Amino acid sequence: MLKLFFILICLFYAGHTYSQDKWLFVTEPFPPYFSEQLPQQGWLADIIITALASQDIEASIEFTTWARALRLLEKNKRTALLGAYYSAEREKTFHYSRPLAKSFTGLFKRKSSKINYDGSLTSLQPYSISKGSNYIVSEGFSSEHNLAITATNDLISSLRVLQLGRVDLVAGTKEVGEYWLNNHPQLQTGQSIVYIPPHLASHYLYIIFSKSAVQSKQQLIQLENGFNTIVNNGEAAQVLLSHGFSEAKTEQYLQFLKR
Repeated sequence: MLKLFFILICLFYAGHTYSQDKWLFVTEPFPPYFSEQLPQQGWLADIIITALASQDIEASIEFTTWARALRLLEKNKRTALLGAYYSAEREKTFHYSRPLAKSFTGLFKRKSSKINYDGSLTSLQPYSISKGSNYIVSEGFSSEHNLAITATNDLISSLRVLQLGRVDLVAGTKEVGEYWLNNHPQLQTGQSIVYIPPHLASHYLYIIFSKSAVQSKQQLIQLENGFNTIVNNGEAAQVLLSHGFSEAKTEQYLQFLKR
């Protein structure tokens, strides 16, 4: 009898230490796509959580620095990472979802600074550049050894360093950088910062799963099934409209998500 009781207790705790129906994503705040400060943590977060709910999966998001988010996923301490850019090197370690959104990376400068940038990486050699740790900017940027690049914890820190005149440029995501410049308290004082064309690269945002995690392939299938479900039953459109998308922009995104 005691032996049976012990077995039942073990089964009970085994079932509660890990539940396939509860997922914990990890990422860095990436507004206007997702951030803990945005309604429902942002439109893209809302789409993902709604997609998983359609598969009876409860999902939550932990926000931290990008470098820490990658470490947690690599050690299988989180279910998946939200908002990764693609790289051939990363694909060796991670499963990628379908693309979920598109963004652009490029350069920010102080409005008063004279920067002679013509779109080529060689034109950046005279300048000091800051970026977030473990950020992907562009394939060429990452492999260019003649650039003076330093890293900070995140894009906000890099933009603040730029405001203080400690670097000449910041490399990062256009949409996110412009959001922080308009909304983050630390960046509301100091020199005016602007984004300068042309873009260094365009990127899709993905969800990635660690290939070393036993359930990762099955979880990717569940996620993809969730996207298909909410596109087909109209829930995805409802989420986008609730975040202020126009009907035209909603239809455009739904066609993108179907790819």
